[in-house]
Amino acid sequence: MDSERERTILIVEDEQSLAALHAHHLQDDYEARVAFTGGEALVELTSDIDLVLLDRRMPGMSGDELLDHIDDWESDCQVIMVTAVDPDLDIIDMPLAGYLTKPVSKEELLTAVEQAFLIDDYEELVSEYYETHKKYATLTAEFSPTEIDDERFDDLEGRIDELETEMNEILEQFPDDDLRDAFRGIHESE
Repeated sequence: MDSERERTILIVEDEQSLAALHAHHLQDDYEARVAFTGGEALVELTSDIDLVLLDRRMPGMSGDELLDHIDDWESDCQVIMVTAVDPDLDIIDMPLAGYLTKPVSKEELLTAVEQAFLIDDYEELVSEYYETHKKYATLTAEFSPTEIDDERFDDLEGRIDELETEMNEILEQFPDDDLRDAFRGIHESE
């Protein structure tokens, strides 16, 4: 998982003082970069950006237009809208990890960012768990337990247990109880 490296957040906000405040709130845990326009954000949007905090109303290119570019590029970064625009039904179709309405407290901002990254980490673990479990199921369907005397198979079984533990540990870190319960329900129904 990427959690071992410092994550990079791009703050796209035309109000310079607010952009600086968000960067200040994030600086202890993340690398924060700032773009004051959609055009500047397009230049900054490289593969090392993990998350974008995006204002909807900006002169020139709006946040919605920038979000369309991010989606078209199939970028790996997540997007959280941080805006004075109240949410409406149009956000249903937006590829967002969150929507915060200004003014946003430091705690709200950090919680939204943390949760977005936890979900990302959880999804990576679920993907690896699925791949590992499919290999395990294929081998156990083909061979009896006495026929599988291989250290690699033992490692595979051990990795399945590790992944289950890691997934549960991440779920326990979710700041949103409802979301935690929803993910746990999905995982346990498999």
